[in-house]
Amino acid sequence: MLPNRHSFTLVFLFTISLSYGQTNAAHLSYINQYKDIAIQEMARTGIPASITLAQGILESNAGQSELAVQANNHFGIKCGADWSGAAYFKKDDDYDPSGYLQESCFRSYPTAEGSFLDHSSFIVSPEKAYRYGFLLKLDPTDYKGWSYGLQQAGYATNNLYATLLISLIDRYELFQYDLPASAPADTLSITSPATIPPLISTTNNVPFTLASGYETAKDIAYRTKIPLGDLLIYNEDLPTSFLLPAGQKVFLAAKRNAFRGPVDTHVVQPSESMYDIAQRYGIQLDKLLARNRMEPGDQPAPNETIKLRGWKAKEPPALQPEVSQGVNFHTVAKGDTLWSIAQRYHTTVEAVKRLNNLNSNVIKIGMELQVR
Repeated sequence: MLPNRHSFTLVFLFTISLSYGQTNAAHLSYINQYKDIAIQEMARTGIPASITLAQGILESNAGQSELAVQANNHFGIKCGADWSGAAYFKKDDDYDPSGYLQESCFRSYPTAEGSFLDHSSFIVSPEKAYRYGFLLKLDPTDYKGWSYGLQQAGYATNNLYATLLISLIDRYELFQYDLPASAPADTLSITSPATIPPLISTTNNVPFTLASGYETAKDIAYRTKIPLGDLLIYNEDLPTSFLLPAGQKVFLAAKRNAFRGPVDTHVVQPSESMYDIAQRYGIQLDKLLARNRMEPGDQPAPNETIKLRGWKAKEPPALQPEVSQGVNFHTVAKGDTLWSIAQRYHTTVEAVKRLNNLNSNVIKIGMELQVR
């Protein structure tokens, strides 16, 4: 994260503005636009909505900074070794061995809401527990404790950081958006539910959560209090070190042997794998394969019918044809990760990295990747 990049001028202007009790139209517009997702993220992760909003205003200049405009990055989060999504490069505070300023790698998001989800996931990540873990033990309405705690944890080197956050929260009464720990998440009014994963739902009477698009399996294990090893068993092919695509189902208990819902079969859609179907209906992948007389790795062709329960199929479905000639390429778009690209083309992250001589998980929007 890059909380210490603020110039003295920016801090000075912020301090002067806040000291005179002035409100700012850009700040008010920003709060109105993002308060709902800040509240939802508080319900999901426990980070006070007031803190998220104040940090967003401060870090992104109320959504007007270069990073916010060009990369939807409202919190200045750098790529880091574990980032496998798209990236935006700009000179900041990184220097090469010769002492010259070089471009820094920042996370790029398909939407501003994605930045808010990643900000929450970043702070509550088990990899950051040594820095921010103590904050999650505070009362969720203790915005002053959070402000001083973030400064103490080194989120920013500026010794006015806590004061600036508290001033913003008091000025705009952002504390009104903070919920006590006992407040149920379903009482919240959310304006854009399609962009925000629900907390817990069920498929086939099996509980699951949806990945935000900015979490690894470790992050979800930490968030749901389910041991990582159990999550990996429940979800078969779940990767451990890559970001899961937004909307990816992650089951929190063992899936069923068969589907108990109102349909018996499923018609395969283009690019849909057996793992996709197993996750959609909450069925164990090996049971689904056996019921349809398929082997691990087999992928059905589009428009084939897959049995979801009952006796074994009389014949296996027609399989997707192997790519025998030609080279396939994919152009990286907003929201793409190496893992989501590998899933789309039924290959592996390691294979894509090898084909493109990649030595990290960072990919740039517009980059053309060879996938086969």
